[in-house]
Amino acid sequence: MNNLDDIITPTFNWLKEKNKVAIATVISTWGSAPRQVGGQMAINETGEIIGSVSGGCVENSVITEALDSLKDKKHRIKNYGITNDLAWEVGLACGGNLKILINPLEDNDKIIFKTKSMIQKRERVIIKANCKTGKREIISKLDQEQNKTSYLDHNENVFYHIIDPKPRLFIIGGVHLSQALSSLANICEYEVIIIDPREYFANKKRFPNDLIINEWPDVALENYNFNFSDNIVTLTHDPKIDDLALKIALNSKAGYIGSLGSRKTHASRIERLKSEGYNLEQISKIHAPIGLNIASKTPQEIALSIMAEITQVRRSFEK
Repeated sequence: MNNLDDIITPTFNWLKEKNKVAIATVISTWGSAPRQVGGQMAINETGEIIGSVSGGCVENSVITEALDSLKDKKHRIKNYGITNDLAWEVGLACGGNLKILINPLEDNDKIIFKTKSMIQKRERVIIKANCKTGKREIISKLDQEQNKTSYLDHNENVFYHIIDPKPRLFIIGGVHLSQALSSLANICEYEVIIIDPREYFANKKRFPNDLIINEWPDVALENYNFNFSDNIVTLTHDPKIDDLALKIALNSKAGYIGSLGSRKTHASRIERLKSEGYNLEQISKIHAPIGLNIASKTPQEIALSIMAEITQVRRSFEK
């Protein structure tokens, strides 16, 4: 979700529990702002918070403004300048500016409820917020499709908050490297799915935080619809398993496809896929040898190189 914390789900739960809630959103930044545009914080009537809009330097003021908005039921926009001295205190290189939109939510806020539903369905959410009136609505598409992240239209005084599906990582093969990669992916807040027909490799003892599918990859993957937020890596070194996943991946819209193996191994893989009717343009989607070249040796280092490459590719979609 643009790598920002998902505060929609816990905010939804607060509303269901009849809490009065306001939501603060970073709509514009300048300089070394501690949170990127789209960062959010929810505040209930007792002053409890979820998420953040800064490195801690303006939270107290935002909480006060949010509580006031719950009383008068009016939205407000606040500009915060972070001085160099304050920036140093909160660990920033230099000062910056934040523009924050604060909206009091309705008791059964339709926008939050619909957004929660769309997140569950892995649908892209675009919330259009009129900064002058505070009115919010969910729209189906942007007039300027080149905008892939949340942004403020200064001319129209409208903020577009874009929430993309949470990234998923499909790991083919429950091998030792997969355990290291799964740990890193979980830290980076990916949804991780382990696919391996061999239950002694892929099981909850080895992957306690992940979804385990003990099926052949072609069977396991056929029920998924892939988009740019999906990442598929094959790590078994066994063509009987890896190739089944690659054939599905190459015909999908997955954002990243990577396959473990040396250049020699990949050359053989290319020939096998060509014999199956795949052309070189399709095959070139595969990142192999997998991961950024950081001279990695250990499983943990290789996992780091893979996550680094996935991050690099993922960020390219936002440009």
